[in-house]
Amino acid sequence: MSNSNVVPFETHDGLELASTAPESRPYLVDGLLLEVGVSMLVAKPKCGKSTFVRQLAYSVAEDVPFLGKTVRCGSVLLLNLEGQIGVVREHFRKLGLTGQRGKVKVIDERMPRNGQFGLQRLAATIRTIPDLRLVIVDTVNKLLRIPDTTSTEPVELAVEDLEALAKESGIHILFTQHARKRVTDDPGDAAIGNTKFRGGTDTNIFLVKDGSRRIIGTEQRWGTALEATYLTFDIERQTVELGTTVEAAEESRREARTRETEARIEHEILDSLLGKNLTVRELIDTVTGQDATKLKVLGRMESAGRVVAEQDGRAKRYSRVEIPTEERTVAA
Repeated sequence: MSNSNVVPFETHDGLELASTAPESRPYLVDGLLLEVGVSMLVAKPKCGKSTFVRQLAYSVAEDVPFLGKTVRCGSVLLLNLEGQIGVVREHFRKLGLTGQRGKVKVIDERMPRNGQFGLQRLAATIRTIPDLRLVIVDTVNKLLRIPDTTSTEPVELAVEDLEALAKESGIHILFTQHARKRVTDDPGDAAIGNTKFRGGTDTNIFLVKDGSRRIIGTEQRWGTALEATYLTFDIERQTVELGTTVEAAEESRREARTRETEARIEHEILDSLLGKNLTVRELIDTVTGQDATKLKVLGRMESAGRVVAEQDGRAKRYSRVEIPTEERTVAA
């Protein structure tokens, strides 16, 4: 059926889009946050979300790298919808916020009960801030006021509204969301509410606890995702930086355990050979550990001259090589 009163969708020519595409994708935070887009930060309560976003606000406003990544300097609007303004005040003081480059504007009031009206007020506020680059909503449910965040349609429409606002304003909007209590293998499933929160964003940042440490990881529509990486924390300034990856840390621990095991086996071999000549079979039965590791250590000790092997019929017998001890001459 056709209706002459229906307005058609606006179309764009693909060739024209291709010919006007920039050589590189513009970022607000290089390789992490697009210059114009929407992102989500997910973590359990008291995991450091607010500290993280305040550091981001400071970095963009002061034009200093964030997590070692260059930023596009400009003003920032922070919706502090959880916690006391005094905490914000103290943190910005410790960070050394000067306001000499970009400005950080903070909203610290209860949001309207109607989420649409809240978005309208946010849009009006955005228009009053010159050179605005970033809006941070901490936390998003207190702005959107979605009655049922597990329902697909209202979450999808709300995220679309945030995306439209970001595009219309030429800014990046980052919102925080609490994670579920239940931990899964996929951190992307952690956000409370419908998966449309996760699917409607350009970047999702996940913070998880590992004892007293924090691990960060991302999934991104554009660019390369950040693999699970430990964060290092500066207590004095309350800032975080990227540390070693979780995989590298685990590999380092495995290597350390291997070195400890091999050192123990070498020590046991030397003890077993004290005043004795033993065959390989006798050494393997005497020393604890995996046979392959014991043979590896024994071969390395033989190459290094720590033990010597002599043929005894069809078998080899090993003995330890004593390392001469230098005698000290004590002057009278």
